[in-house]
Amino acid sequence: PVILVIDDEPAIRLGLLVAIRRHGYHVTEAVNGRDGLQKARELLPDVIISDVMMPPPDGFELKRLLNEDAESASIPFIFLTARADATDRIAGMRDGADDYISKPFAMEELLARLDSLLRRVSTERERGRAQMTEIAQKDMEKQRDEILQNFHHELRTPIMNIMTPLELAVNNKFADAEVQRDFLRRALSNVDRLDSLVSDIIILSNADLGNLNSVRQLVDLE
Repeated sequence: PVILVIDDEPAIRLGLLVAIRRHGYHVTEAVNGRDGLQKARELLPDVIISDVMMPPPDGFELKRLLNEDAESASIPFIFLTARADATDRIAGMRDGADDYISKPFAMEELLARLDSLLRRVSTERERGRAQMTEIAQKDMEKQRDEILQNFHHELRTPIMNIMTPLELAVNNKFADAEVQRDFLRRALSNVDRLDSLVSDIIILSNADLGNLNSVRQLVDLE
C-alpha cells in the first residue's frame, strides 16, 4: 500500500515517514495542503494521513476538495490534530474521515489503526469485486436466455427473406429485371443478418464453454 502523509510540521512528518516505511508500507510526503492536494490527485494513494491545522487548504478543506473528484473521494482518510474538541471530530467525520487521532499520539496506535483501516478497505474491495462478478454472471445468463428465446424467430425471418426471392428467381416469376435485382439485394442483406446471428450464437457458445480470449483495453464508457 502507498501512504501519503500531509503535515506542515517537519519533525512530525519525518517521524511518520520513518515509522510507516519501517512498518513495510510505501510512503510519500506533502508539506502542506496545496502540495497534498496535488500529490493525492496524482498518486491516488491507498490511505492519506493528514494534519488538520495547516496553511490553506487545511485538512477539512483538503478532504472536501478531494471529495469533488470520484477517483480521490474514496481514498481513506486519517486526520491528525492537536484539537481534541468533539466539534472538530464531528466535522472531520462529516467530511468523510475514516479515523481521527489526537496529537500527541503513540506511533504504535497510529500504525495499528492504519493496519486496521487497510484491512477494512481490502475486505470492502474484495466484496465489491465479488458482487460485480456475480452481477456480470447474472447479466450474461439473462442475455443468453433472451438470445435463446428469440433465436427461433430471429433465424426464421432472414431465412424466409432469402428463400422467397431465390424461389421467385428460379421459377422466372420476375417480369422486370430491376425488380428481380432489388429482391436479390434484399436476400443478400438478409444473408449478412443471418451471418451476424450465427456469429453471436458462436460467441455465446464459446462463452459458456470458457473458450473466449481475454483482451484488456481501455474503454470509454460514455
